[in-house]
Amino acid sequence: MSQKRRPTFVLDTSAIIYGFNPQLIDGEHFITPLVVAELSGRKTKALVDLFLSSGRLKLRAPSDETKNHVKIQASSTGDLPVLSETDLEVVALALELKTEDQEPVVVSDDYSLQNLCNLLSISFKPMVTKGISQEYWWLIYCPACGETYEPTSKFTTCKICGHALKRKVYSKRQISNDRSE
Repeated sequence: MSQKRRPTFVLDTSAIIYGFNPQLIDGEHFITPLVVAELSGRKTKALVDLFLSSGRLKLRAPSDETKNHVKIQASSTGDLPVLSETDLEVVALALELKTEDQEPVVVSDDYSLQNLCNLLSISFKPMVTKGISQEYWWLIYCPACGETYEPTSKFTTCKICGHALKRKVYSKRQISNDRSE
């Protein structure tokens, strides 16, 4: 008879801010160094320090190689411009845990982060939002002259007219509900 694995959670900053409590939820719980750096408020920091010292929360950084892979994937969907380094680090850690034969669940309300998790077949759980129900692929464009750019483009302003670039959905598809826990 196979033994059921304990769930593994990777927490984004929003999960901590909205009150995710690793003492109340069974499983392993991870945060990254950049999540810790984003925390503000003495009470929140003290609570996280307590969880870390008790072992209910673990601090772990993903490898640079995994972070680079996640950036490439985020670039392919057009999500890279709106994802923070912290977001990318959280997804990279979840991906590493997945390669270690764990089944991580990323806890975050960030829709672009959820979109990236879906692309990488990583489960996610929102805290206070409904979460995404569709996978999005974005196009980078200039609203002034209409010039379009690849989602992997590093440009933030149009090379034709100098206007600030925006993004819009060019493709979407319904996702299965098994990614959103």
